Amino acid sequence: MSHKIKFNLSNHKNKKQLEDQPNEKISISIGLATVSTNNDDKLENQKLKPKKKLTKAVLLDNNLYKQFKNNQFSKIDLHGLTVDHAHQKLNQYFKINYLKKNLFHIIVTGLGNKAKGEEFFTGKIRKQFPFWLDTEKFQFMIKSYSPCKIQHGGLGAFYVKLKTKE
Repeated sequence: MSHKIKFNLSNHKNKKQLEDQPNEKISISIGLATVSTNNDDKLENQKLKPKKKLTKAVLLDNNLYKQFKNNQFSKIDLHGLTVDHAHQKLNQYFKINYLKKNLFHIIVTGLGNKAKGEEFFTGKIRKQFPFWLDTEKFQFMIKSYSPCKIQHGGLGAFYVKLKTKE
């Protein structure tokens, strides 16, 4: 799919002067960054380095639980870990299982401790988990996720489906 944007760079006040000059064109390509100009100097196309291939964002799939009924899955429990240690452990866990092509996982983050009068979901790991999935190293391996149903840990756990290794 090609996207084109055209700009009119001419000024209509001095029409005769503009007719004597060649048209100025600018083209911008989405994806591979290229810059091309066409004017009196006849500049050659300047090619910039191609941008790094962006990975797709991890999807929030509310129907993911259906795939856990008929497939085997692995489970990791992050209770009692610090946020940094949980992040490192989760990264290693996903790398190993991505290479082994184990697709379905339940990540138990816990709900956190509920203090009097505060919100119910106070778990630091639970709050950080969706943000971790937005990072490039997790987007490379994870296809989709959703909060678990009550039989698999409820709102203190997440279903995660990994991408198949290409």
